[in-house]
Amino acid sequence: MIRAQVSAVTATGDTTKTLVDTITVPKSAKAIVGIWCYAVAGAGFTTLENMTGFFELESSDVNLVPLQLPLDVVTITGTGVAGFSPRIFPANIPVNGGERIAGYVTMDMAITIASKARFGLIYEAT
Repeated sequence: MIRAQVSAVTATGDTTKTLVDTITVPKSAKAIVGIWCYAVAGAGFTTLENMTGFFELESSDVNLVPLQLPLDVVTITGTGVAGFSPRIFPANIPVNGGERIAGYVTMDMAITIASKARFGLIYEAT
């Protein structure tokens, strides 16, 4: 059975590596099979400011190889409406369940809009 968990939405901290959230993998989880992360707009978001960066996973409980992935960016339409479709990066990370996995975001440039980010794990469970 495939299940998913989603982090809280957290301010990204611009060019500083910032903890988004820590997810505790459920006891029923056997392997993480997908990872995603995207940046979401802050209060001052306009079409004039790009939002790019990268996402990292770290864990003292799971033997993770250093992992950095490009951050999916929220697209703003001409009307100011946000639209996004986060890509899911396939993974095969064995877990025993109960482990804590932290997600971090680092933006590529200083951003004035108080941007935020969210990530998720898709896992195979029994």
